[in-house]
Amino acid sequence: MLKNKFLKSLNMLDISWVLLMIITSLNALVAETAEPHLFITAIICFSIAYKGRRIMDYFMELNHANSKIQKLMRGYFYVFPTLIFLTDLFSEELAAITAL
Repeated sequence: MLKNKFLKSLNMLDISWVLLMIITSLNALVAETAEPHLFITAIICFSIAYKGRRIMDYFMELNHANSKIQKLMRGYFYVFPTLIFLTDLFSEELAAITAL
């Protein structure tokens, strides 16, 4: 009975917050323990995009905003993880280009 009452008292904001904390903790664990690899970078980038979208929809409440604002924010949350992935993918080339 107590369990059902607890589950009913949770709303989507609470669930989203707990989910974001779990994903952030898992990202920190992976960052501390895993060897650097492109697959790990991809997982982190997907989690960044997912977390950004959750924050946009549930905490910033932009799912009810103007469609142009929504598109700009979604672009921000998808472009930057893509740039992070591409930077890791082409890290040696970028280092050679920017070396003095």
